[in-house]
Amino acid sequence: MYLRILKKDLKRKKTMNVILLLFIILATMFAASSVSNIVSVIGGLDYYFEKADLSDHFVITLNGNSDDIEEHLKNISNVRDYRREDQLFFNDINLTKNGKKLADFPNTGLILDIGNAKLNYFDKENEILKKVPEGYAYFTGSLTSGIEIAPDEEFQLKLGDTELTLKYKGFAKDAFLGSEMFSNPRIIINNADYEKYLADESVSANNKSSVFYINGYDKKTLESDLSDIPEAQFNKGINIVRTSYIMNSIVAGLLLIVSICLILISFVVLRFTISFTINEEFREIGVMKALGLKNSSVRGLYLVKYLGISVIGAVIGLALSFPFGNALMRSVSSNMVLGSDNTVLLNFLCSAIVVLVIMFFCWKCTSRIRKLSPIDAVRSGQTGERFKKKGLMHLGRSKLGATGFLAFNDVFSSPKQFGVMTVIFTVCLLLIMSLANTANTLASEKLLPLFCTQKSDVYITDSNMISKVMTGETTYEEIKRDIEQKLADNGMPGKVTSETLIFPTIEANGRKVSPAFSFNRDSKASEYVYSVGYAPKYANEIALTEQVAEKLGTDIGDTVKITIDGKTDDYMVTAFFQSMIQLGESGRFHESVDIPDKLIKQVMGYQIDFDDSPDKAEINKRISRIKNIFDTKYVDDTDGFVMSCIGANIKDTINGIKLMVILITAIIIIMISILMERSFITKEKGEIALMKAMGFRTGSVIAQHSLRFAIVAAVASLLSAALSTPVTRLCINPIFSIMGALNGVDYNIRPVEVYVIYPVIVFAATVAGAFFTALCMKRIKASDTSDI
Repeated sequence: MYLRILKKDLKRKKTMNVILLLFIILATMFAASSVSNIVSVIGGLDYYFEKADLSDHFVITLNGNSDDIEEHLKNISNVRDYRREDQLFFNDINLTKNGKKLADFPNTGLILDIGNAKLNYFDKENEILKKVPEGYAYFTGSLTSGIEIAPDEEFQLKLGDTELTLKYKGFAKDAFLGSEMFSNPRIIINNADYEKYLADESVSANNKSSVFYINGYDKKTLESDLSDIPEAQFNKGINIVRTSYIMNSIVAGLLLIVSICLILISFVVLRFTISFTINEEFREIGVMKALGLKNSSVRGLYLVKYLGISVIGAVIGLALSFPFGNALMRSVSSNMVLGSDNTVLLNFLCSAIVVLVIMFFCWKCTSRIRKLSPIDAVRSGQTGERFKKKGLMHLGRSKLGATGFLAFNDVFSSPKQFGVMTVIFTVCLLLIMSLANTANTLASEKLLPLFCTQKSDVYITDSNMISKVMTGETTYEEIKRDIEQKLADNGMPGKVTSETLIFPTIEANGRKVSPAFSFNRDSKASEYVYSVGYAPKYANEIALTEQVAEKLGTDIGDTVKITIDGKTDDYMVTAFFQSMIQLGESGRFHESVDIPDKLIKQVMGYQIDFDDSPDKAEINKRISRIKNIFDTKYVDDTDGFVMSCIGANIKDTINGIKLMVILITAIIIIMISILMERSFITKEKGEIALMKAMGFRTGSVIAQHSLRFAIVAAVASLLSAALSTPVTRLCINPIFSIMGALNGVDYNIRPVEVYVIYPVIVFAATVAGAFFTALCMKRIKASDTSDI
């Protein structure tokens, strides 16, 4: 009898059961893939760093004084051990294919002999890279972004007077320099090819570099103990390497937020569907009780039905969770080795939990069966009495017309069921809006103050021009004058300035740090943004970020000692500011401080302010001309400069996630609209028949039902518009604070995109789902009033 009843019930409510099955599949798929991804991301970096055998501290030198640094390390008592990885450095102009530049990257690249590797590097299959065939090369980090090269294709790499033709073997993952924030790619080659470069005297004299991987006895004080290593290009602990993967964590975090929200939506819909189905079947339940079935038997009938649906859905969802989870994490793990030894077990466990949660919902919802009696078969669950008003609206006072009045009155009369839909649609819209706000902000000039840079017409971030200053081949002033001269010769006179970085040692309260200090002779310290205090007014005053001040144990008004070019002086801290340079470990000098060119370790970019103040259209034309003049594609406006600092790939990845969420949201909203409208039609069959008997046309009834969903979508759009900015701040500000912006950021809101396009998409999906489902009301006739 059970099987016969179940079989008829499944056939009778085919549409609702299919939609319920789809939501169970979605809930299982998202739950299983999200939890396994959470485990992978939370322990991902530790897992990756452990497999790569990273150290506690890192030092990079580009000027050939590796022996001096090694000797210095031997005399530091806190150094437990160190590894030295010798390599060669190059710029993007050294890398070509068929006579054309193969790649553009703003920072210096490194060439590594795989036989001298002191870390574990991985191929795209996450296998440790142990050898590279002679004549082949692996690329790491940002080098593969946007280049056109296939495995076994040839390219040329020239250092000094030696040019080798190598074949591209594939992509390798580099735990130390492989993040988007560093943009220091490596080319890993065979020892024989490496020795060919070393045989060139000019290469041996000018292109040597070393990376030191250092472990200490006391990790807390190691960075302070190593802060005064002479002429180090990079001298930081593992925390900054860990934080450099924050952009990958942003992507992973957004994926997890999306997954969790969709899981909650799925469970809410499941609960509503089960509760609605049981509440609708008072007549069947009353008849079964009249036939002698006990409460436990009736509840068991529903439990068996939903157990069958949930098990089928869980099995399908489990099968889909593996490829879906891998697809979600592909963007995060493209340059990382993320893994968990218990992924399969976690997916099985999550699928089982989904089934248990569904059965718990079903058990709670069926508890009302105990209160029902056989007489409910006659009443259809109604007593015929009502002791309060059904709605707030009055037909006599309404100017909406019959269709509009009925639609609005239905919504106000059933706030619970329409409120559930409103909440779901609002959550879906907030997901899309938050992702859009984040992606738009990452490529906006609103982040410019966080890179301690003034707004200019054009920015040049060519690695060849920057590296000449870093390696001492030329001075900053010489390159500046050369750029200004070339611009003047081409009819675009302007002023060139740069935010230069130096890394002095600061000491206070017995602690030492080496933050990145910004310095610009051509701008005033008072022109920058500070969160607390006042801008440095004199040469002996500085501003610090709160991260640096916390490490030193200092506050505004305190004095610190700074060593510049071997000379130590006292400086007073006058202000705190936010910065994303070196992930928040930054400072700023007054413009009158005497900084020798030889101490400039990095240039943020060459900023151009044209004398004739051109408009945006003219600036875009000049950007194209400047690219040709200097033979580089790294020429941008303000938005492009910010995106180059953040990493264009991250913005593209977030936009990809946004499109995926829009698609999934549209599907879910259509499914919810179909499910709810189908439920309403089943419940209101007698009312619809009565309306037709009273003279209402089918089109009018369909319009009433569609309008109800339009009202819900409109309310959800208004709520989302009001909540989008605070929700974005709530979800994304903590991530930006890790990058250095402790007080949050000013988000770039695009009103048309956020407040018009996305609400229209949700509105259209909602109304379309309701309208096409409501068309089945054509089969309901006035004679169906006999069912009342």
